[in-house]
Amino acid sequence: MTVRSGLYLLLGLALFAATDAPPAPTTAARELPAPILVAAADDEVTVNVLELFCRSCTEKILSGCRDIYGVTAVDVDRKDKLMTLHFVSSVTTRDRVLAAVDRVVATIP
Repeated sequence: MTVRSGLYLLLGLALFAATDAPPAPTTAARELPAPILVAAADDEVTVNVLELFCRSCTEKILSGCRDIYGVTAVDVDRKDKLMTLHFVSSVTTRDRVLAAVDRVVATIP
């Protein structure tokens, strides 16, 4: 009986520690302008990302957005600071993609 109780305690602590992780950075937490939704369809979103002004930042944002779960392609227009993300709507949602873009942009120094 003691072993079982100890095991439950250990599992409970492990779950608590896993959920007590700090939240991912967001643009709001860093006082950056958030990406603005410009257009949306069932399987794509276009956002205005002000941080698309230099090549290095654009490459980092592009690389991070390509790694977003469910995103199949990313198109960037640096001149207009627009980024279109194509995604599989059966795998992810527009809101999840937008939140992920916000987290990616927040990682730019």
